Amino acid sequence: NALTLEMIDPITAQLHEWKNDDAVVAIWLQGEGEKAFCAGGDIVKLYESMLENPKGPNAFAADFFGREYQLDYLLHTYDKPIICWGSGIVMGGGLGLLSGCSHRIVTETTRMAMPEITIGLFPDVGGTWFLNRMPGSSGLFLGLTGASINATDAIFTGLADYFVPAENKQSLLDEICSLPFGEDVDDNHLQIRNLMMSVSKEHKDSSPLGQVEPHMKTISALVKADNLAATIQAITTYQTDDKWLSRGITSLAKGCPVTAHLVNEQLH
Repeated sequence: NALTLEMIDPITAQLHEWKNDDAVVAIWLQGEGEKAFCAGGDIVKLYESMLENPKGPNAFAADFFGREYQLDYLLHTYDKPIICWGSGIVMGGGLGLLSGCSHRIVTETTRMAMPEITIGLFPDVGGTWFLNRMPGSSGLFLGLTGASINATDAIFTGLADYFVPAENKQSLLDEICSLPFGEDVDDNHLQIRNLMMSVSKEHKDSSPLGQVEPHMKTISALVKADNLAATIQAITTYQTDDKWLSRGITSLAKGCPVTAHLVNEQLH
C-alpha cells in the first residue's frame, strides 16, 4: 500500500468534499488488506525520477512531496473526527497519514517506523514534530536507528491513542456507527474518544510488550553526548544481546551518514 500520487490526490479531494457534507460526521481511514496500512511513499517512482534528473531540478519529487505534505496538513487540521486503523505495517508516509488523524488505533500486528536511515532520506511527513514530542530522547534514537516499534510503543511515544485487537475491527465499526452523532463536532469527537478508551481498556491485557519504555534508561545513555559523532559511536559500539536494540544498532551502522546528520540537525 505505497502512498502514490494516485492515492494522495483522490484522498485529498474526498476529504475536501466530506468536509462540507453535513451527512458525514466522521471518517474511517484504513489500508487495503491486513498486511499493511501503508508502508510509505512511492519510493520506486521517486528513485526513477532521480535517475532521470541526476542534477535536478526534479519536478516529480517537488510535486510529490508538496501534494503529500498538503494532505498531511489537511489531516492534522481537519475538524471532523478521522479514525485511522493503523494495523500492520505503518512506516514513513503511512505514519504521516496516521499521525495526522484525530483518533489513531493500533493492533497487535502494528509495525511502525521512520526507516529513512536505510534509504538516504530523512524523517519528514511531520517527523520533526512527533519525534521531538516523544518521551526523553526516544525520538532521536528512533530517528537515527529507524527502529521498528509495536502498538504499545506507539501509544507510549504518542504516535497512537488506542489499542484494539485486529479481529475486533468490524465489531468496533458497528459500535461507532451506532453512536448518536449530531451536528456538534466536539461532541462527536468526545463520543468516539469515550468509546475508544473503553474498548482499548477492555483489551489492554492483550497488547504486546513494549520495547521503548523498558529501554529508556539505555536509550538516554546512548544519546546523551553533545555531538553526533559521539552519539553514533556510542550506539554502534554498544554490546547487547537484546534483539530490538541490535536491529536498531545495525541499521544505523549500515545506514546513510547524511541521513544521520539531517536527523540530528532536525531534532535540535
